[in-house]
Parts: sequence; C-alpha cells; structure tokens
Amino acid sequence: MPFDLLICDLDGTLVDSKHDLMAALNHALGHLGQPLVDVDDVPGLLGSGLLSLLKSVTSTDDPELLDHARHLFDAYYREHVADLTRCYPGVPETLAALPGIKKAVYSNKPHAFTEAVVEAVGLAPFFNIILGAQPEIMPLKPDPAGIRHLLSALQIAPERALMVGDSTHDLEAARAAGVPACAVTYGYRPAEALRAHQPEFVIDGFGELMGIFGKKAE
Repeated sequence: MPFDLLICDLDGTLVDSKHDLMAALNHALGHLGQPLVDVDDVPGLLGSGLLSLLKSVTSTDDPELLDHARHLFDAYYREHVADLTRCYPGVPETLAALPGIKKAVYSNKPHAFTEAVVEAVGLAPFFNIILGAQPEIMPLKPDPAGIRHLLSALQIAPERALMVGDSTHDLEAARAAGVPACAVTYGYRPAEALRAHQPEFVIDGFGELMGIFGKKAE
C-alpha cells in the first residue's frame, strides 16, 4: 500500500449536497427578502466555508445581516441536512474495500454539519476522524493546519497520507502540508482548474482510488 491514511473532503468529493445547501440558502434568503439561488449556482459558491458562502449570496459584509442569515441557514439545515444529499457512486464500496487504511473526513463545512452529513449518509463507521470547520480553533483550507492536525492525531507521516478533494483549496492545503493530493473531476470544480495545480493524481470516479491503493475493483 502506497499510503496509510486517506483524507477525504466532503461536499463534492464524498457526497453531492448541493440540493440541500440550496434549500437552506433559499430559506435564509427568502426570509431576508433577497433573490434566491438556483441549484446550478451552488457548486461555484462552495469550498471556502459558510461565512464566505453567505457573503457571496447576500452580497454584504454587514455582520448583523450575516449573523441573521447564519441563524436562518443553521436552523433550516440542521433539520434538513441530508434530505437529498447522497454519496457519489462507488464511495461506500471503495471505503469498505480499504479496511487497513486509516481514514478521515476533512471539510470546510461547519464541524457539526460535517458530522451530521457523514452520519446521515451512513459513512461514519468508515472514518477514524471526522473534522469540519472550527475557525475558533484552526483556520480553514487552504491553510494546512487541519491536515497537520489529522497527521498528528493519527500518527501518520505526510508522505504516507493522501488528500482527496474536488477543490483547489484541498490541493493547496495538501501541498502546504507536504501531503500528496488526488483531485476528483466529478465534483464542484472544473477539471482543468484542478489539473492546473498539478496534483499527484486525478480521478474521474471515487472508485478509481482502488488502483491508487493497489487494489483491484470488485
């Protein structure tokens, strides 16, 4: 096995969550009397954390309005975190086929929601650590702090871990931490933008990780 630790981004990598995120955003925007977003707009808004997302859809830096928007979003999303969110094809099967590999989820989604989504779609048993955004403790990706935390907690050398994600933030964080990276082209970012960052691996389906880990697909 070339790696001892698999670190996975969540939205756009393990799960397609855009419909539930759109619903939560539109719940907040509707209460604020602002224009709603279309589901096709959502992928381009993701990856930098909830505050950045809310700033983008409300077009404001007003802390009071953003706080209100966050409250509205949280209240709705907490109750509908995985109504329509589903794993991408091959995700559970691939994770199950790598039992000897330590695994972690690392997302810029707020920590409580990251845990809730992973649990709701049935992936929690596969992972040693589930880590979402906790900006009061560590900066979000592309800062490498979260990856370094996972390496330390699981006692894995950087070169023995693989970061898998659909965002340039994932690739940048991995590189800064000295961790090889694998970009997925089926998520929320254009393949050409990901390839421009020259990740060590590029895959078109999650199941292709089997080959990277030296395993044959069932």
